[in-house]
Amino acid sequence: MLKRRIVWLGLVAIFIQACNGEHVQPEEDIYPWQITVQTDGKIRVFGITLNQSTLHDAMAVLGSNYELGLFESDDQPLALEAYFSEVTLGGISGKFILTLKVSQPELTALRDQAVKRKMLESGARRYTVTHADKMRLVQKTITSLAYIPYINLDEEVIKQRFGEPAERITVDQERQHLLFPAKGLDLLLDQEGKELLQYVAPVEFDKLRRPLLEKYTQ
Repeated sequence: MLKRRIVWLGLVAIFIQACNGEHVQPEEDIYPWQITVQTDGKIRVFGITLNQSTLHDAMAVLGSNYELGLFESDDQPLALEAYFSEVTLGGISGKFILTLKVSQPELTALRDQAVKRKMLESGARRYTVTHADKMRLVQKTITSLAYIPYINLDEEVIKQRFGEPAERITVDQERQHLLFPAKGLDLLLDQEGKELLQYVAPVEFDKLRRPLLEKYTQ
């Protein structure tokens, strides 16, 4: 227990240093607030350019320890995601989920060839693709990125590093979606749990915003 507490305090100290602008590491593009909007409308975060970088490119930043899952539900089309369970950048650890650009016919073929299927509590189905397909899919482009930091964010840190959100959508007493459409960022602030940061190209931001409005503002 003492060892876990020491590790936790060390991570908190690193995070505070980062938030105060102190240089923990010299690398760029390693923190969730370092979002670069490029002239062509694409965004770059964590060294990954959405709608340009491939899964292979991301592995150079996030490492090669990941799982590839094909997901399907009754109200959502098939989607292919790469899941990195623990990545540490700049002293901050977190989970990454990358959505890959794959056509629906190809996703259907992947599902039909899958080696395993699992029903999730949500009712969605998760398929495990073949090893050969996994090797081939590393060349697919990343369209969106989700990040769950292990250290909790708070309002002060968010305001300091991300600025004021353009819009807030309340889920309940503990959770709010803070929307930054110009940066392509939807930040779910959770008072009781971990934050979730979702990144898309700004031009595609309505894909994140519209479902929230339909679910929580009617």
